[in-house]
Amino acid sequence: MDLNILNDAYPDIWKLIVRLLCAVVCGLIIGSERKARSKEAGPRTHAIVCFASALMMIISKYAFTDINGSYDVERIAAQIVTGIGFLGAGMIFYKRDIIQGLTTAAGIWATAGIGMAIGSGMIIIGIVSTVIILLIQVFLHIRVINKSNNPNMSVTMKAILKIENNSDIEEFKEIFGINTFLKYRTFTTGSTNQPRIELEFHTKKDCSPESIYEITFNHPYIVSLEVLED
Repeated sequence: MDLNILNDAYPDIWKLIVRLLCAVVCGLIIGSERKARSKEAGPRTHAIVCFASALMMIISKYAFTDINGSYDVERIAAQIVTGIGFLGAGMIFYKRDIIQGLTTAAGIWATAGIGMAIGSGMIIIGIVSTVIILLIQVFLHIRVINKSNNPNMSVTMKAILKIENNSDIEEFKEIFGINTFLKYRTFTTGSTNQPRIELEFHTKKDCSPESIYEITFNHPYIVSLEVLED
């Protein structure tokens, strides 16, 4: 059996394999950052998305070179951009007027783009794009991480309260040094329809995990506190 037949359409088979491996590495790097944030999609998801996008790009570009006449090299590649949107949509959650997972979904979409770039041969562009995404994810997140060390920096927080009287609201405002709320919504929960209030607000209060735990422990009417990020 002549094994050369396996390489007739694309003699530089090892170069294509290197592209696929580079795509996997880039996907793992982006996914590892997401896993560190305890997000829905981690290294495996991002690696598979990046690998599959590179694979489909290679197929689109090289798999039909043995066909006589013209063929549309853009058709498969175009479907990657459309199809990845369905996967990204699965990362987005809408609950109580709060949208979560947008950044992870955007990262999945960008990871597919990186895979397409590497699969088409633009390896440097793919690697640089990976670095840029990491810079966006990591350094913009430092704004929240270092909040406790910078009292002049404000962050957005979300709180859920079980309020029994108006004095609790006034005390809550005093704790976080706020006058107004970005969002104020009431709802009920549980079989007894217990009333709850959901708030979003800007504050310069220390939002370290230790500080949040102490506040919620000392004020039982605060059901939850969360630092919001994109």
